[in-house]
Amino acid sequence: MIYEKEKRYIIPFKEMLSPRVEMPEISVDERRGNFVEVEIGFPEKVAANEAKRCLSCRRCLGCGLCWAECRPGAIDFSLPDKELTLEFDEVIITKGQDNGFYPVSPNLGYGEYADVITDIQFERMLSPTGPTDGMIVSPLDGEIPERIAVVQGYSENDDDHLLSSLVLGVNESILALHKIEDLEVVIISPVCQSFKEWFLSDTEKISGLQIIEGWPESVGKSHNKDRLNLTYSENGQKRQEPFDLVVVLTKPKIH
Repeated sequence: MIYEKEKRYIIPFKEMLSPRVEMPEISVDERRGNFVEVEIGFPEKVAANEAKRCLSCRRCLGCGLCWAECRPGAIDFSLPDKELTLEFDEVIITKGQDNGFYPVSPNLGYGEYADVITDIQFERMLSPTGPTDGMIVSPLDGEIPERIAVVQGYSENDDDHLLSSLVLGVNESILALHKIEDLEVVIISPVCQSFKEWFLSDTEKISGLQIIEGWPESVGKSHNKDRLNLTYSENGQKRQEPFDLVVVLTKPKIH
């Protein structure tokens, strides 16, 4: 096939967003003495959900379905890459619009590792209208994470910010836990007194979520390892744990 010859095939990922539904079959007694079809097929709703599951691969697997279904013929896998030189009378460069935030420690790996993102980016990922249609995947390899760390990125003890960022972190964690079965989320941050009084007891009841009162120190990767190594301090002791995705809580900055 063209798309395979052009090296556009990507190795399939290991996990699916949801498991494959088993095909319903008639019972053993119903099969005796006849040639009735054993597999009875899916109901319409189940079949539609299965189709959506198959098309949620997040990567080009070289199946050519998009090419076959593209009525305008806009997809051409044989089209070679080209460099175009365009001439203009004027060029206007704009920064565009983005959500600004106070700088985070470079030791946390934001901007260095693709699987370290901000709370703003995580919020977009969680949204059904976001870039991944609400699916939580690592920007590095498209895999579904098993462990997510939500860490405090603003280094000053600002109680108002700590309260709002912790509430945001917990809310985002709850949404993530609802989307991925057996997901583990760990929030690492100083905990202000207001959060302890109003929210901590309820937060501790959330299955799959753990809050560690401490400071994140650095994020790195060992040689030949894909997972992130997060180093943090808790009660004066340094600890290190592996995570698939790190979300940095930021403090908004008005330009």
